[in-house]
Amino acid sequence: MSLRYRRTEEVRPFFAEQFRIENLRREQQRAALLATLFAVGTSLLFLFRGIVTDETLKLTFFRTLIVFLVIMAVYEWGVYRSIGRLVNLNKDLPLAVKFVNAAVEVTAVTLVLYISSEDFTRQIFVMISPLASFYFFFIILSTLRLSLILSVFTGLIAAVEYTLLSLYFLKNTPLPAEAQLYHPLPYVGKGTLLFLAGFAAGYVARQINKSIRTTIESMESQNQLITIFGQQVSPEVAEVIVSNQGHIESARVRVAVMFLDIREFTAFAEKHTAEEVVAYQNAFFSIIVGVVTRHHGIVNQFLGDGCMVSFGAPAPVENPSAAAVASALDILAEIQQAVRDKQLIPTRIGIGVHVGEAVSGNLGTELRQQYSLTGSVVIQSTRIESLNKEFGSQILVSQQVLDDLTASPAGATPLGAVHLKGMEEEVFLWKLA
Repeated sequence: MSLRYRRTEEVRPFFAEQFRIENLRREQQRAALLATLFAVGTSLLFLFRGIVTDETLKLTFFRTLIVFLVIMAVYEWGVYRSIGRLVNLNKDLPLAVKFVNAAVEVTAVTLVLYISSEDFTRQIFVMISPLASFYFFFIILSTLRLSLILSVFTGLIAAVEYTLLSLYFLKNTPLPAEAQLYHPLPYVGKGTLLFLAGFAAGYVARQINKSIRTTIESMESQNQLITIFGQQVSPEVAEVIVSNQGHIESARVRVAVMFLDIREFTAFAEKHTAEEVVAYQNAFFSIIVGVVTRHHGIVNQFLGDGCMVSFGAPAPVENPSAAAVASALDILAEIQQAVRDKQLIPTRIGIGVHVGEAVSGNLGTELRQQYSLTGSVVIQSTRIESLNKEFGSQILVSQQVLDDLTASPAGATPLGAVHLKGMEEEVFLWKLA
């Protein structure tokens, strides 16, 4: 099975769920918009009722129209609330219900046209009145259903009902045949336009559908890339690299660097099988990664019997030194607890922490690059860590690290200035454990 196929298979469950939720939200959005439009329409009719001078038309036509608008506003509000309950229950709206809803909405327009026709001097006049424009409301807003077939169905129902009702009025009302207004062709033509409007709305809905699908798939693909890449490097590094299209500009930053070493690891590895060694490493480093992540640090690389951790790059940290010290103390406490709980064999570690400026960015060629921290702070950190053996300690930090803290950790013991191998200047060290 190819990697591309596997990735597609992994995306599908996430995509299907996200698209279902988005589709339901659009359906709810559509119902809310229609309910609002009908409510506003009702209010406007009351405001402008006095404009109509014909008392008969005012009493019958307006009454019919207001009843229609109120019923539709209540109906659409009910649809909105019902979809809201489905969202809360994490259920979907069946496609058949959407078809029934579309048919009910369009048929309601046809019904009010039929009832209102009695208020016109000629029944056919109602088919060219503003009332017939309600068909277009439902056709246009069908795009929010993100379905070509639903939009086409809405247009088809509107076209058929409008055309048949028009032909019915023309057939049952004696009208002068020579008048163009009474010829069936304009009404059949308008019915055809309604059908074509359904197709146009369906096309728009399909394009929106594709756009949403592409966006969701792209988001999930990037999330999976970060997740998979983050298993090889820190997820924070992976996210920065992906967002910057594989490149991290070199920059000088202030970082706290921590080196951690497992004591007597070589002797342990010689006496155990490879499977046992890997199982131990996985258990040990799961603690390290959990603690470091909690303190917003980054495991730059695993070294087999230890690791290098940084705080402050490429993801910024407010106080790198404080985060590094808190992380070091938590690592020691959690390892000791894991040993007591028999989740780890008795384990002793050495940690060294130093803070200073480093160059953060990609190193390598166009074919092969790796995120890296470069600078004397990195070398000094590993040198400080190695002095744990000499002092019989498990956590050593430099004076620069302690200077960044608001208060010294309990039990911090000064060890004095120490000359680090390969370094000209001495570093004042503190023992924290």
